Amino acid sequence: MRTFTLTALLSVSLAIASFAQQPTTAANNRGRTCATEAYMAVQQAQDPGFRARREDLQRKVQQSLAQQGQGQPLQADVVVTIPVVFHVVYNDNSENISDAALLSQLEVLNADFRRLNADTLNTPDYFRSLAADTRIEFCLASVDPEGNLTTGITRTQTTSTFEYAFDNVKYSEKGGVAGWDRDQYLNIWVCNIKGEILGYASPPGARAGVDGVVLHYKAVGAQPANAFDTNYNMGRTATHEVGHWLGLGHVWGNGYSCSDSDGIDDTPNQLAENTGCNTGVKSSCDDSPFGDMYQNYMDYSDDACMNLFTKGQASYMQTMLATSRGNLLNSIACSGTLRSNFKTTSPIDTLAIAGNSIRFTDASVGLRPTTWLWEFEGGIPATSTEQHPVISYPRPGRYSVMLTITNGNHSSTEVKENLIHVTVSDLVVYPNPAPDFITLEQPARVLVRHVELINQTGQVLVSEETKDRVLRLDVRHLPQGIYILRIKSSNGTEVRKVSVLR
Repeated sequence: MRTFTLTALLSVSLAIASFAQQPTTAANNRGRTCATEAYMAVQQAQDPGFRARREDLQRKVQQSLAQQGQGQPLQADVVVTIPVVFHVVYNDNSENISDAALLSQLEVLNADFRRLNADTLNTPDYFRSLAADTRIEFCLASVDPEGNLTTGITRTQTTSTFEYAFDNVKYSEKGGVAGWDRDQYLNIWVCNIKGEILGYASPPGARAGVDGVVLHYKAVGAQPANAFDTNYNMGRTATHEVGHWLGLGHVWGNGYSCSDSDGIDDTPNQLAENTGCNTGVKSSCDDSPFGDMYQNYMDYSDDACMNLFTKGQASYMQTMLATSRGNLLNSIACSGTLRSNFKTTSPIDTLAIAGNSIRFTDASVGLRPTTWLWEFEGGIPATSTEQHPVISYPRPGRYSVMLTITNGNHSSTEVKENLIHVTVSDLVVYPNPAPDFITLEQPARVLVRHVELINQTGQVLVSEETKDRVLRLDVRHLPQGIYILRIKSSNGTEVRKVSVLR
């Protein structure tokens, strides 16, 4: 039972050197080789903020798990679906694997993560109560980031070679291909990774441009679609690496000790990785009655000898998905439909001065719209069919905006109530004279912080902090007369005379 801790910051050279001591010919049956830990060390050396972001996410996940109880799903009946795009980057036709291999890989991911894999019977009786349906599924994207229909597969021929330390497969200018929006897709790159490393993944907290999974082309899909004669031709490398992408560590932890950990309560302590195909009980630490869980997808066993995630791992992945990759839960990249959304081009323009113009930006997702119909309460013009219209608001008030988009038989409408707050152009105090209340309206870009009403002898009779752009001062208890209104704002202090009538 392990508590995951991030390894100390390593230099790129040390990361490469330490990993080079491990087997590097996995595709030729010399042992599984996952480069994720070494890749994380490289990312730490190259990206100063990576470690802090990763640790912050881990704290949030652990806090959430503590509240819900490890092993308990966030919502027991909810199945989440992650859109996937495969980027095949190849030097020759042997590396340009078939659509059938990629579709087979998607089937393996769905079977393994839903515990629908045919080899569940190989899970020992003593571990079966721990095995989990993660309630995570995967679908092939049907819409690309530009709103065009897609097969969810891109193919790029190159003369470049690829290795984890440089991550060039993710950069078009380096012979690879840039990933799609990570808030809408799981990017899976397929290429010939130098050293025949089977794969690696960017963990939660990685920069957007490198986010995703990289697989060796020989390890993608299951037979017969995967025709390569290796011990890693059942698609379990993707299962393992997507586990990393969702925050899981290796079951033996970060080092080679029975006292380190992977942060999951129901994975037994384990000294080191297991390779090949073990049988029976194998105990590398003395605190687990049934020994190592070498059947776990996050160990190094051959594909044919992996068959489960635990309930604790499932909860961790679900929580990490909701914490760090929550936008994916709302992606419609597999639906072939569209969803209306919009924003002001400048975020601060939701608060504007009367008479000013505001530019709106269509931020819809899914299929590219062919028509736009905007409706602007209080705006001029009141409607528009432009994709990115400019609207003026002549009068103060709070106004709603609606956008309806269409593409053929598909349509979607989004309404944002009271999105635009239009203020006066200058600080206004009224009525003056006032019988019962004095109202202050402050303009956009000015923040009134404190207001005082003072009589002619200098006594403060009313003192209020401002919380809203419109403030009403109750003066019903004051005698008739002339008072000083002292207004402290982001523009300094302003003094005005006001009268109270009776």
